[in-house]
Amino acid sequence: MKKQLIIFLSLLIFGCRDSSQAQVQAGFVVGVRHFQWLDAQRTDPYYGGKRLINVQVWYPVASSLNPQNFKKAPYYYQIAQVYRQLNHWSQADVQMVQKITTAALVNAPLSDASTKYPLIIFSPSLGRHLAQYTYYAERLAKAGYIVAGVNHLYESEYVINAQKQVFTANHRFHDSLKTLKIPTQITVDKYREVKGFRQEVLGQDLIFCLNQLKRSTFAQHIQFNKIGVWGHSIGGSAAIFASFKDTRFSAVLDLDGTPPSAAMRQGIQAPFMFIEDLTDYNNHPGYKKLHQRRNGFCQKVSKNAYRVLLAGTNHNSFLDIYYHTARSNHQRQKLLKVLHTTLHYMQGFFDRYLKAQAFELKAGKTKEIEVFTFEK
Repeated sequence: MKKQLIIFLSLLIFGCRDSSQAQVQAGFVVGVRHFQWLDAQRTDPYYGGKRLINVQVWYPVASSLNPQNFKKAPYYYQIAQVYRQLNHWSQADVQMVQKITTAALVNAPLSDASTKYPLIIFSPSLGRHLAQYTYYAERLAKAGYIVAGVNHLYESEYVINAQKQVFTANHRFHDSLKTLKIPTQITVDKYREVKGFRQEVLGQDLIFCLNQLKRSTFAQHIQFNKIGVWGHSIGGSAAIFASFKDTRFSAVLDLDGTPPSAAMRQGIQAPFMFIEDLTDYNNHPGYKKLHQRRNGFCQKVSKNAYRVLLAGTNHNSFLDIYYHTARSNHQRQKLLKVLHTTLHYMQGFFDRYLKAQAFELKAGKTKEIEVFTFEK
């Protein structure tokens, strides 16, 4: 019998050191590698051509490694080489992101060959870059996960192929949907169905990434029966679609993304978590419908499902770039609190379902946070 409870987990306030300094936390030293992978078996149904993804993998490195022998990874991969092709970037922007330090060591050797780790794959929001989720990726890797972020051709800010050609975002598909009037030109349900065409493409990108990792040097280090997937916004939709199409994903987390229509109708077979901004869903008609739809989706998930609603946030609060570029210390600490809290729930969820560790929730509700659980 499905049981819905409202519960509260008090916010954890960690030390307010710079988020790039992963060394302040106990755990593994983190390495990073970059890949450009082309899916020669799959043609983009809207834009044509084969699907290209860029993948950045964070991972635990060998305990005997001397960190001083390796360079720290740049926050934004090859941004100095591509920014002139990005209309919204200036040289000052490049200089700003080049000052953001990371903890990951480029091409450092993986941890001991006999050790295997759970895998987590993630997808960014529309027009964004996986770099803006470095905060989560580095800390999950430090906690003993292999983490693979995917930049998608056309949906992500840019991707680069093996020949160093740069492909910037092309949102023609998404822009075409914005011109349609509801309900005179398209029904709400049909709009969601059409939008799902791109969500499925990105979900297939995540499945392709998983298949490529099985053929890579990481394969001997991955527990392929312990695979998580998450994403932000359309990336969250892609994560749901990937698990809807591929049962290898053992846990699914969505940062404020709309579930695809197909998954809304049938649910998914893996444990699931939403992390969202807390809206006035009791009094605002639009938010009320959204709230009910997301509850409805969680009820159709065959395993345990959760919704974590955070006050004082918005759709973009889950990106770490705003923390790095905050203009005041007050704003910086406010944004750091959101990152800390999001990571706490994210890691707790994956620790439970990929590592069989305890993930405890305390009953209650405050103005700052609500958590809904759907127990199966």
